[in-house]
Amino acid sequence: MDNLMWVEKYRPKTVAEVIGNEDAKASFTNWLIKKRREKAVLLYGPAGIGKSTLVYAAAHDFKYNVVEMNASDIRTRKAIMKMAAPAVSLSSLDEFSFETKGNLLLLDEVDGIFGQQDRGGVGAIVKIIQNSRIPIILTANNIEIQKLRPLKKICHLIRFRRVRIPLIVAFLRRICQAENIPAEKEALEILAQNSLGDVRSAINDLQTFCESRKILRKDDVQFIPLRNRGFNIYDTLKGMFSANSSVEAMKILNNSLIDYDTLLLSIHDNLPLHYKNPEKLAIAYEALSKADVFRGRIQNEEWRLLKYVFEFLSQSTTIAPGEFQPFNFIFPPTKRYLLMRTSAERTLLKTICTRIGAKCHVSQKTANSEYLPFLKIIFRKKSDQASQLAKWLRLDNSSINYLKKTN
Repeated sequence: MDNLMWVEKYRPKTVAEVIGNEDAKASFTNWLIKKRREKAVLLYGPAGIGKSTLVYAAAHDFKYNVVEMNASDIRTRKAIMKMAAPAVSLSSLDEFSFETKGNLLLLDEVDGIFGQQDRGGVGAIVKIIQNSRIPIILTANNIEIQKLRPLKKICHLIRFRRVRIPLIVAFLRRICQAENIPAEKEALEILAQNSLGDVRSAINDLQTFCESRKILRKDDVQFIPLRNRGFNIYDTLKGMFSANSSVEAMKILNNSLIDYDTLLLSIHDNLPLHYKNPEKLAIAYEALSKADVFRGRIQNEEWRLLKYVFEFLSQSTTIAPGEFQPFNFIFPPTKRYLLMRTSAERTLLKTICTRIGAKCHVSQKTANSEYLPFLKIIFRKKSDQASQLAKWLRLDNSSINYLKKTN
């Protein structure tokens, strides 16, 4: 037991032990008891605040077996149906005993199923819910993704918020008492503040600092940097566009996990959705362009200019504070998405040009602009000359197919 991570060792076993989100807890248990008309419930909110923990605690209280599947790992329709369909269509043998009511299905992180790997994953989940004979619980950090709309229509939605700091402090103190580690109140408050409402992260931090100490003091933790938890691309965009001032938007930026280039491109894509007034949109793009200029000047050295990037980015999203109207954000950035889609093709092109350059003693750029167009013509004709060239350049089948199909 001593080798266990504290997040597991002190995971709440009952609903009463789960801290914070009292309204969400009551709504979920009410749904589970009364079996509302919705066959599934969708718990959503930031990571580390107790969504999955509540499911297991409620299953313990109401005598259910939990069948868990992480939807972000299993995305395709075929995989989801293979994993989840048997659990919801067949009765558990335990259901006929007095010790359990049967199974409930937990589909964790359903907001992770969108993207290039998703092939009908959401549709499969909808079908499973419609045909289910057991309670189904879904969890997500972000439910504003457009592909999740079909799930939102058929699920009972329950929102979870970040856990309040005093509750986290009290929980950390209980852990310290159980571990016989004296801890100063100020030290626990710093850890709780640093967690930004993420209980799991606060516990992990506590264990890290207590491993080599017999007592936890304020001086031990007061210089740890603020952890960037929960501020993913959606949280960052929503926080910046809904901010009431550039100062407030700047705080969001300081706690964001997103790299500066992705953030700049994302704001670029979403400005037209936020500003309907052409004059305000022009002012916003002017501020964004200045942020882009300073980002270019930074490169990898002049990081003292980063404050100007942040300043102009914050200005671009707060041209009209107080006028924010919710909209569906575009992410990942359009330009970044196109680059991701064509990355394999660009890698293949680079390989071909490298082979041409080595044989013809020219640069990759020259090979691309002056040699490659003629190679494509030759390979599309499927002549003997094409076979000889392929052998001479040592091109594999993927390179040959690329030259045959591209214009």
